[in-house]
Amino acid sequence: MFIMTTNAESSMPLIDSIRPFRDQIRFNLGQLDNDEDWSYQLWFVPDSAGWPDAPGYDDEDWNSRYLQAGGSAERMSVELQRVEDGELRHYVVGRPHDLDEPLTETVNVAGTDHAVHPAEVFDADEATDLFFHYFGDSGTVPDGSALRLLDLS
Repeated sequence: MFIMTTNAESSMPLIDSIRPFRDQIRFNLGQLDNDEDWSYQLWFVPDSAGWPDAPGYDDEDWNSRYLQAGGSAERMSVELQRVEDGELRHYVVGRPHDLDEPLTETVNVAGTDHAVHPAEVFDADEATDLFFHYFGDSGTVPDGSALRLLDLS
């Protein structure tokens, strides 16, 4: 199952009982206002893990691999964190562009400006495409997406 987390604190399963999954993702991204709602994260946990309260269950076993958006519905950045070669890697997702080009734009997330490339700025409609692909393709972004590695050390 996929879990959605808002503002790194409120989590619930992504469900389709109110609206289809894609529409639910778009709805949640559309709620981002960079004030009360400033981030949206989607991550996978197998049903067998017993989310959220089975004995021995630990979020940290699962929620370190995710796709997240931060900012507002009109202007957000999207980041992917996944395991590669046994190591966590964290990327800013963008449309195809030269990764050596300067970061000339900013996206404000919860009061902090983050430097990004213009191709790394999305609105809720554009980000929905990324999130729905991530949801439908078990944790990947579309082929051709630019991934700029962030050093979080």
